[in-house]
Amino acid sequence: MVAPSPPILPVSNAPASTDATIATATPPIATPAFRAFINHITETVRNGISYALSKPESISKVALRIHKNYSYFRINYLTFIALISAFSLVSHPFSLLLLLGFLSSWLFLYLFRSSNQPLVIFSRTFSDRKTLMVTIALPINIPKGNTLKPIPLY
Repeated sequence: MVAPSPPILPVSNAPASTDATIATATPPIATPAFRAFINHITETVRNGISYALSKPESISKVALRIHKNYSYFRINYLTFIALISAFSLVSHPFSLLLLLGFLSSWLFLYLFRSSNQPLVIFSRTFSDRKTLMVTIALPINIPKGNTLKPIPLY
């Protein structure tokens, strides 16, 4: 038995190209309009990067850049600070407990207490002003690592 021969594929021989056919068959990427568009985009990007990385000329330009940066990236900055604070508190449980203690002291000693009754501890009366001063000063002194010194409350 003789195996059938494979089907013959059509083959076309391209004629020798001339300069006239090349000029009419230019791809759309090489057109002057497309080149102008790409040049415009590259110039815009180059100018934007050079402005962003250039040194400001005066203090007022520095302040303007900082203000623009802050207003544009405010959520990013706040998210970054919140994540760093959360990681710090979770990785140091003593700090978390200390923060919860300060929060509870603010809630019970100053915010939830009625304003017409002074705070009485060990038969000593403290005014609202003294209570506020202690609840403000205590968290400021502790995180610095300072030893607690008695605060005269009279």
